[in-house]
Amino acid sequence: MRYLPKLQQLKVFQQVIRSGSIRGAARAMNQSQPAVSRTLRELEQTLETQLIVRGNQGMALTETGRAFAQRMQFILEELERAADEIRQINQYSQGSVAIGFSSLLALTVFPALNEAFKTQFPQSKLLIKEGQLSTLLPALREGKLDFAVGTAGPGFPLEDLVREPLFSAPFGVIARQGHPLAGATTLEELQGARWVLPETDMGYYQQIQLSMNSFNASAGETPVRTDSVVCGLNMVLQSDYLTIVAKAMRAPFGLQERLCLLNIDTLPEAEYCVLYSQKSPLTFAARRFLDLLRSQCQSYRWS
Repeated sequence: MRYLPKLQQLKVFQQVIRSGSIRGAARAMNQSQPAVSRTLRELEQTLETQLIVRGNQGMALTETGRAFAQRMQFILEELERAADEIRQINQYSQGSVAIGFSSLLALTVFPALNEAFKTQFPQSKLLIKEGQLSTLLPALREGKLDFAVGTAGPGFPLEDLVREPLFSAPFGVIARQGHPLAGATTLEELQGARWVLPETDMGYYQQIQLSMNSFNASAGETPVRTDSVVCGLNMVLQSDYLTIVAKAMRAPFGLQERLCLLNIDTLPEAEYCVLYSQKSPLTFAARRFLDLLRSQCQSYRWS
C-alpha cells in the first residue's frame, strides 16, 4: 500500500456501515450515490482489498472490511479526541470527559467531585455511564470513554490498558428491616436466601459468587441480575431479597430506617482501580478530572 486512506474516505466508509447501504449513506451525508460508491472504490484501491460485498440481501463487510472497520473506528475516535483536547487547551474552561463507574461512586464521591470539576471547567461536558466494569470495557476500548472505575479480578483481559489502584471498600449484606434473616451472623445462615446482584460475571462479584454456595439457593432459584440500583433496592425492600453492596451505600436515598446491614464481617474488601488506554493519552480535561477523583477517593471514609 503506497498511500494512506484519506479522512473523507474513512468517514464515508463509516457512514455506509451505520446506514447499512450506499443509498442510506448518500442520503445521510447529502451526497449522490455515485459519489459515495466512487469514494468507496478509491478506499478499496488504496487498501488493495475489497471491503464490502453487495448481494440480493444487501451489503455485507468482508473479513478485511470487518478488521479495517474496527481499527478505523478507533482512529476516528482518536482524531475527535485530539481536536477536542486542542480546544480544551486553547479555551481551558471547556472540554468533555466521558467516564464509567458503578453506583458506588455515583452515590458517594461523585456529587462533590462534579462540583470541584465544574469549578475549574464551568463549560465542560460530562458523560457518565453507570455499570459494572465488565460492561464498561468495550466502550473504553472503542474510545467512547476516557477511563473507567471498577473492580478488576482474575479473568479481566487488561493487557492493553493502564490499571491504577484507587481505593479499597468494605462490603456487606443488605436486607430490609424485619427480614427473617436480618439476625444472621454467618454466611452459612444465608443458605437458601434469595439474591439480587449486579449483572456481571467478572471482578469482585465473581470472586464472591465462587466462594459462596448460598448464591445458589437451596430451592434452585438463581440470583436476579440487574445493574439498576433502584430496581435492586426495591426488590430488597419489597420481596425479601438480599444483596451485597459496599458499606458506604448502606443508607442510600434516605432508606437507613428501612434497610439494615447484616452483622457479617467475613466478606473481603473490594479493590477498586481506574483503567484507561495505553495507546490513547488522556485529554487535558480528563487528566484534571482524574486528579480530582484520586483526591476525593483518598479522603472519603469508605467504611
